[in-house]
Amino acid sequence: MPRHKEPPWGFVCPYEHHCPHLQGLSTQWVFSEYQRSHVREHAHWLSREEMAEENSLLLQSLRKQEMEIDRLRAENKLLHQQRFKPNSKKQSEPDPDHAPKTNPGTEKKKRGAPKGHPPWTRKKPETIDRTIEVDAPCTCPTCNTATDPSQTGTTSFIQEDIVLRPQTVATEYIHTSAWCPSCRKQVIQTLENEIPFAPIGPNAKTAALFLRHELKLPYRKIAMAMDTLFGLGFVPASTLGFEKRARKNADPVYRDLIEKMRAGDLVHADETHWREDGKNCFAWYGGNADVAVFRIDPRRTTEAAKRLLGNRIDGLLVTDAYAGYNAIEVQGRQSCLAHLIRKADELSKLLETMKYPDQAAVSFCQKVARLFTLTCRKKIPPDKPGRIHLKMRLQQLLDSICSTPLEYAKAETLRKRFLPGAREFNEVFTFIDFGGPPTNNHAERALRPLVIFRKISMGTRSATGSENIGVFASLTQTAKLQDAPVIELFNALLTGTPGQAQDALFDGSGETQNS
Repeated sequence: MPRHKEPPWGFVCPYEHHCPHLQGLSTQWVFSEYQRSHVREHAHWLSREEMAEENSLLLQSLRKQEMEIDRLRAENKLLHQQRFKPNSKKQSEPDPDHAPKTNPGTEKKKRGAPKGHPPWTRKKPETIDRTIEVDAPCTCPTCNTATDPSQTGTTSFIQEDIVLRPQTVATEYIHTSAWCPSCRKQVIQTLENEIPFAPIGPNAKTAALFLRHELKLPYRKIAMAMDTLFGLGFVPASTLGFEKRARKNADPVYRDLIEKMRAGDLVHADETHWREDGKNCFAWYGGNADVAVFRIDPRRTTEAAKRLLGNRIDGLLVTDAYAGYNAIEVQGRQSCLAHLIRKADELSKLLETMKYPDQAAVSFCQKVARLFTLTCRKKIPPDKPGRIHLKMRLQQLLDSICSTPLEYAKAETLRKRFLPGAREFNEVFTFIDFGGPPTNNHAERALRPLVIFRKISMGTRSATGSENIGVFASLTQTAKLQDAPVIELFNALLTGTPGQAQDALFDGSGETQNS
């Protein structure tokens, strides 16, 4: 009997519920399970796709976390390296057993004066206070052998020395007073180099002020030095009285320095940290090659910058990128290229230490640092067309470097600072128009003595002490710029008038040229 392709109509298999080909299983149950398997297989593949997508997201997140950890480690390493200078001696001294052989003539040049440079010698004193003749020795001081008195010679040299603890001069002033009908009181006449009714004379006060504001000594060490070296004892607080006496003549000179600084064609400005009675303050600086002005302010704001520099400067203002100077009206503003070079170098070193560095960002930082370094070395043409051509060429190079966006956030932030519309876009090459400096190194060097002073004395204890630091630091620094003796300036502040102090500061002219 032939097999039918399909069962006849109404056919019911007698093994429907117990099929021998299915090992006794029900055909209906097997068919239902077969239908459900398609649903389960579809759900299984959906789950696999979801898990694969989740794994992909987790891998991406893990990659980002690794890059972030790598970046933080690199920044932390760079931060620690900035606190300590590398031991150049250990790096420059290779192992003698494994040191590579160098060709003669390729060795590193020895430090010191160049060949043929005249030696540094002391200037001989113009007068000799005393002459001492010393007899020839009877025995040799080296081997104790008896010398021959018949063969003698003569040698001489001049030796300068100081007198430790010289005798303190105590002077009694006996004044004959006279009646002034206008003032209606008895008045006396003051002699030169005399401070009326002061128990300590002007020379000692001048020395104390010199130790305080030129050598940056604390009050207690000033009292110790005066007692040890000169035999003149006083309490540490006496130096505060000396400063109060000198401030009467110093304040008008200080205000005049501020006006001279604001009227300059070139002004450098910067600020650094200061401590006043344990609180954070800021020491501000404004000046140029002729005048230096310092001011300690409790805040680092635009108002603090205006209190020192004023509302307007008719010249070139050279600063860092601090936004506090933006509100000051200037003819030109130059952003310090040294800060930008340092920033680009730090980012380049940071990127190079990463496991997954952004090569485009590394190239950008290196090109920016190289361009600004070459810009600082460029000689500014004296003629206006040459300056315009130089500035245009440098600006085109900077635009080409900044043409491509970067993935690394910090490098992209630096790039955006040089794009058109950004504040610093017109402040990078401004020095070419004015013929000024491209960096703010002058202000950095001017603030360095106050930074050292802060580390030695831990700052000041009152607002009056901070004012004294600002006033006397301005006078002493300006005296150095004017090649004026600081000792004579302090003496004029104690015994003279503001006009005499200004003459001592500016060598009798009272005028300065703006640079």
